[in-house]
This record gives sequence, structure tokens and C-alpha cells, in this order.
Amino acid sequence: PFQVLTNLMKDVSHKIVDGGGIVRSIQNHGIRTLPHRFKARYPDRLGVRYYEKGRFVSLYYDANPTVMREVESTLKMHEEVLRNTHLLARNKLLE
Repeated sequence: PFQVLTNLMKDVSHKIVDGGGIVRSIQNHGIRTLPHRFKARYPDRLGVRYYEKGRFVSLYYDANPTVMREVESTLKMHEEVLRNTHLLARNKLLE
């Protein structure tokens, strides 16, 4: 599973860079207990249907809206990703 996550982050990072964006950092926050039980789209090979723990990862990048939508659709289509959130970081120097 960790290799799958690594390959996914590499794929997303390449899409960002190929689209003219910059990957600032990728942070692996480790395995944590989820706030509530998540139902999987499909049962895994052991028949597990619900997830109670998950690996949290933060990806900080600068890109145009087209690349952001492409990254979002890639993450949504990947069955290992339970939830993704995109936030707009504010530049404190411009405020």
C-alpha cells in the first residue's frame, strides 16, 4: 500500500510540473485513526469493507486552476484515496 501511495504522489507531482506548476512539499503525516468509519467503494482482497485508520498526506503546490482540477480528478478516481481537500493558501505579504 505504501508503494501505491508513493506512485500516486509521483504521478500527481509530474502532472503539476508538466502543467507549469511548482510542488512546494509533500508531507507524510503517518497512519492515524479516522474521525469516523469510512466505507470503501469496493471490498479489498481480505473482504474489509470499512476503514478505521488511514494515512494522511499533505501536498503543497502552486498551479493554475486547470492543473488543480486535473489533480483533483486524479485523486477522486484513485480507489486508495478516501477523501481529498483543496485549499487556497493566502499570501500574507500581499495583505
